[in-house]
Parts: sequence; structure tokens; C-alpha cells
Amino acid sequence: MIRRALLVPCLLFSTFAMTDDLPSGSLPESGNSEVGYRTVAEALASLKQMKEASFSTVRGWTIVTDKVHMTVWSFAPKTDPSYPSVVKRFVTAAGTGSIITMKVLCESNKISCDNLVRQFYDMNFRGSGAQLEHK
Repeated sequence: MIRRALLVPCLLFSTFAMTDDLPSGSLPESGNSEVGYRTVAEALASLKQMKEASFSTVRGWTIVTDKVHMTVWSFAPKTDPSYPSVVKRFVTAAGTGSIITMKVLCESNKISCDNLVRQFYDMNFRGSGAQLEHK
């Protein structure tokens, strides 16, 4: 099993719209799990024990929402090339805005893991014409 932890740098919501894209080619990896768990299975098992976590399924993905910690976990279905993988996104206050941090633990191959990061980055920050601006 190959374990890849990818960390997408914090993105600051400010008065400026987000304009930077992820670098082309291979994305940087971390040698350890940036999501707080060693494996995807361990993360899911732990979240199932949390009373404040709510579970749903969207297009086969298991979505775990932890409103107390303002965290959303997205677990890839077996049919996704990045399986097994999890994307952890959370929000923290920073100055006059907020920071969204996205961390990924992907146990698939490098190409599938990089594609997963790009997919979520685009969905969060490029999709639906959404602007990253603090009003």
C-alpha cells in the first residue's frame, strides 16, 4: 500500500479574489499523514465514534460533517481512482477573514492522488463561478 499525504497551502479569504492555481505537474507530498490519522480506514473508524459527526452520501462519496470543529471529511468511494483517500477541509478565523485548509490522505497511486487534489481544489475554489471574497 502506498500512502501519500498532500497538503494544500492555507487559502486566505480576504478582500482579494483567489487567483493562484495549483502548480502543474506533480504536487508536493508529506511523509506523514496531515489529516491526523495514519490511514484512511483509521480516520473513518474514528469519525464514526464521534457523537457530533453527521454522515451522508453524495454521488457515492461518504461525507462526514463535524460542525463543532468546522470540518468536512470526504471519503472516496471504491469506484474512484483515488480510493482509498480522504479529503479534510476546515475553517479557522484569521484577522478579518477566514482560512480554509485542505489536507489529503491518499493511499492510491501518485497520479490519482494528484488528480484528487486538483478536483477538490477546482470544486472548492473554481467551481460554480464562486468568488473567494470576504464581504
